[in-house]
Amino acid sequence: MELIKKRLKEFGIFLSSRLKSFRVRNRFQAGPFEVEPIRVTHSIPDCCGLVLRCGDGTIFHTGDWKIDESPVDGRIFDREALEELSKEGVTLMMSDSTNILSPGRSTSESVVASSLLRHVSEAKGRRVITTQFASNIHRIGSIKAAADLTGRRLVFVGMSLRTYLEAAFRDGKAPLDPSTLVKAEDMDAYDPKNLLVVTTGSQAEPRAALNLASYGGSHALKLSKEDVLLYSAKVIPGNESRVMKMLNRLTDLGPKIVMGKDAGLHTSGHAYHDELEEVLQIVKPQHFLPVHGELLFLKEHELLGRSTGIKHTTVIKNGEMLGVSHLRNRKVLSNGFVSLGKQDFKLMYSDGDKAFGTSTDLCIDERFRIASDGIIFVSMEIFRPKPASPQSGLKGKFKITTRCLWLDNGRLLDALYKAAHAALSSCPLNCPLSHMERMVSEILRKMVRKYSGKRPDVIVVASENTTVGFSEEVINRHMSLVDYEKTRPENPEREAEESIPEVMRTTPDDATTSSNGESFFSPDLHQPKTLDHFWESFKSPTAVKIARIVNASAQGNKPKLGKISIIDKDSSTSAPAPAKSSRKNRWKPEEIKSLIQLRGEMNEKFQTVKGRMVLWEEISGSLLKQGITRTPAQCKSVWTSLLQKYEESKKDEENMRTWQYFSAMDSFLSCEGEMATK
Repeated sequence: MELIKKRLKEFGIFLSSRLKSFRVRNRFQAGPFEVEPIRVTHSIPDCCGLVLRCGDGTIFHTGDWKIDESPVDGRIFDREALEELSKEGVTLMMSDSTNILSPGRSTSESVVASSLLRHVSEAKGRRVITTQFASNIHRIGSIKAAADLTGRRLVFVGMSLRTYLEAAFRDGKAPLDPSTLVKAEDMDAYDPKNLLVVTTGSQAEPRAALNLASYGGSHALKLSKEDVLLYSAKVIPGNESRVMKMLNRLTDLGPKIVMGKDAGLHTSGHAYHDELEEVLQIVKPQHFLPVHGELLFLKEHELLGRSTGIKHTTVIKNGEMLGVSHLRNRKVLSNGFVSLGKQDFKLMYSDGDKAFGTSTDLCIDERFRIASDGIIFVSMEIFRPKPASPQSGLKGKFKITTRCLWLDNGRLLDALYKAAHAALSSCPLNCPLSHMERMVSEILRKMVRKYSGKRPDVIVVASENTTVGFSEEVINRHMSLVDYEKTRPENPEREAEESIPEVMRTTPDDATTSSNGESFFSPDLHQPKTLDHFWESFKSPTAVKIARIVNASAQGNKPKLGKISIIDKDSSTSAPAPAKSSRKNRWKPEEIKSLIQLRGEMNEKFQTVKGRMVLWEEISGSLLKQGITRTPAQCKSVWTSLLQKYEESKKDEENMRTWQYFSAMDSFLSCEGEMATK
């Protein structure tokens, strides 16, 4: 229960009134069902199977389970309850199928405790490190016993280990007091041979302590050749590759690694073949539905059910719905399961605190494709030739940016620029910008595919420069000015380079090139006949300053350059922008009442829908129809405050009478089982 509370608080949806504790074999009502918990054994405490009774029959769901004949906490598997249930009659049984392919029976946790003690005792004079599943509180108890018997102090390295232990301690089920542990940052103060370190990372999770230590990146855990690592876990299917890579890195660091079936350091919390068969023979259900496992496991479990004499067994996939009816007379044959159709389920993704939706909504496939094949951004400025210009083709200034793409030490980037110039040169002079973008995009995509076998997304944005004459003249005059500065004798009073106006600075990266790859600053560009002709084309304060600079350069004098600022002619008379109002956009009482009413009407949806921001968007839309403009986030924030105030007011009769919104909220929040959440 404490672990559930912690998780609910992390997501901001904790309400104590929604949590109810129960005891095994004590029945309680949940909707149309009378529920009875039955104790089973597993790798974590408080595991139960559930019996659900109603007028149409009885369902037994085992949950995760095994039969541990000698559990470390002394709470054994309740066979008697199953025998009583069998006499009563079970319409449908649903059972865990995880280890159906494992022959025999699972090993008891007490056997693992003995193996741990043996390996820790054998590691005399060396530090011992163990890794396991953080949720296995029973295993932590076995490690604690081994530490006590060998005179070692326990150290926990990893947040999840402490989280589970502290939750178990608050629930009264922890094998030790968390305050007695040696802090990870204090390990250096102890002799390593007197320590037993428990760490997370058995599945090579990226941020887990053991995985970080394998890279040498853990501040708390540094491994050496003097250490002994006990791998007290099982590699979960799908994690084999990354776990093996982690173990290879650990081996390279030098510690002795003890793992494998023969070491006896781990046992599964799920029943093996013979245990599954035993429970089927005890319960003798009329219908059997295997659950919890791959399709191969489910099919094998179905065959096991048939071999025990159960006539009606089947396997369903996600979204499929089945109907089943109770056999009133066991001698009367039933049609068994009835298909009720299939729900079209979609995987929903949560991307941060706000984004929530399907893979299409969140562009999951596109993200994977970009991560694999890369993306190229191309910005190009197009210069079309003037009617009287000797320029024969389109000229372009390109800027190419790549992400997630192998550039082959810059050679691919050079090839991209050349391909872009070639693509532009193939375009007709009067073609639209969209045609240029499409042509450049196709050429670059094909070129990269041929170069590296990748298919990157290519985004091209083209813009046309209609002031090419002005740009060319200014740039060419500036090049003369730069040459003058280079040849001028050193002068300590010379103005710094920073005084050159931004509009006249150029760098090799910004160099404009023509479609055939030549420099844009070519001498055959069209030049104005005289400086006066150049000046007549541009009547602006900025142009006046530039003309003076160019004129001074032509006369061989060093111009005094300053920063160019363009001043709008109306700027002196324009009124200053009004300061942003500091007044908060407060909610009016009638707006809050509308919010409470809408939230109350949708209370049932809030109990069942996982992605609740969609519901807040619906409430925001309903408020908008009433002329109230509020965002979904604002609605959710205000509701959170109201909910907190409501919980506080329930404890104070004075607040219950005086708070104006109490009765409106209490009308639907007071109903048991319908407590609203954020």
